[in-house]
Amino acid sequence: MWTYKNEWEEIEEVHFLNDQPSTAVTIIIPARNEAANIGHLLHDITQQVYPTQLTEVIIIDDFSEDGTYDICQQYANQHTYIKVYKLQEIIPENTATEAYKKKAIEAAVHLANGKLIITTDADCRLQQHWIHSIVSFYEKEKCALIAAPVGYYKEKTRFQHFQALDFCGMQAITGASLNMEMFNMANGANLAYEKQAFLEVNGYQDIDKKASGDDMLLVYKIAKQFPNRVRFLKNKAAIVLTEPMHTVRDFLQQRFRWTSKSTSYQDKRITIILGLVYLFVLSIWINAFMFFGNLIYSSLFPDRTLIALLNFLSVFLYLLMLIFQVICKTIIDYHFLKSSSSFFSRQDLMKTFYSSELYHIWYIPFVGTLGNILQYKWKGRKLR
Repeated sequence: MWTYKNEWEEIEEVHFLNDQPSTAVTIIIPARNEAANIGHLLHDITQQVYPTQLTEVIIIDDFSEDGTYDICQQYANQHTYIKVYKLQEIIPENTATEAYKKKAIEAAVHLANGKLIITTDADCRLQQHWIHSIVSFYEKEKCALIAAPVGYYKEKTRFQHFQALDFCGMQAITGASLNMEMFNMANGANLAYEKQAFLEVNGYQDIDKKASGDDMLLVYKIAKQFPNRVRFLKNKAAIVLTEPMHTVRDFLQQRFRWTSKSTSYQDKRITIILGLVYLFVLSIWINAFMFFGNLIYSSLFPDRTLIALLNFLSVFLYLLMLIFQVICKTIIDYHFLKSSSSFFSRQDLMKTFYSSELYHIWYIPFVGTLGNILQYKWKGRKLR
């Protein structure tokens, strides 16, 4: 984790905005049952400080059962650069696939007129220079793919503050991983790539078996085809905001979905790293169990035999290992999260750091164990 901290801090923060951008962009928004959110996103898009003649917005309505399509159509009627399509007009809902989001994005890419594709989610909020900051970086660096930052906002509970702080760390890991040329981290809520690059790697072909992975798995394909042209954009103006999960159940469903794609990573370095993190946190639980188990045994069956002495020594040893592990994890996590939260101007989240550590210790082994076993629900669909 210390390596990730150093790599994250080595990434230069960008403030450059091109005065005369010339790249035509297509913003792709897959949407399913987002009537409560998508109007806010489309409003943000209409307020962008970027030439409308260079902007195209394509919304693919993914079999929504609420008023999502009608809201999108209202905006399309008012703004000629906004277009909305129904996924059922492209593929039938009974198609043998779980990857509806990938199908929606893939269809939108083929419809796109822009040179640069930018994807976001229907429940996100954008800053006014969002497009401008991404395009400026693209035109300067000539990237094939750009992973850009995503943050949380509107946290109300301590549990949501934990999610926001944890997500700051995940974004820093994303940036650090790309900086180390480990191309398995990104977030589809803020991802940009050349249309030509997407087509040259055949889009989601061969990675369309799982519902999730429209971001991470695509990053690896493009990075493999276009080495040295995949970057992380560390620019505050490019940050996209979304809300944390409101319940523990929704949080676990989200994390199960994210974990489900881990078996599809082709770069096994990230699999090894995630496995080591999982085993380290799991060992904290094992040492805690052994410590309390031996302590209870010693209390219930006190005697002066050699076995009792060895049991006492084992209790002491487990306690030392437990204290050492917790101290190491706390120190490393504190400095890493302090650095990452600073970029998002969310230093306030560090007030909940110690309680967040308690959440983190239980959810890592829980989600890591069950994420590749259980089914999960996403947008009303039960998936695996």
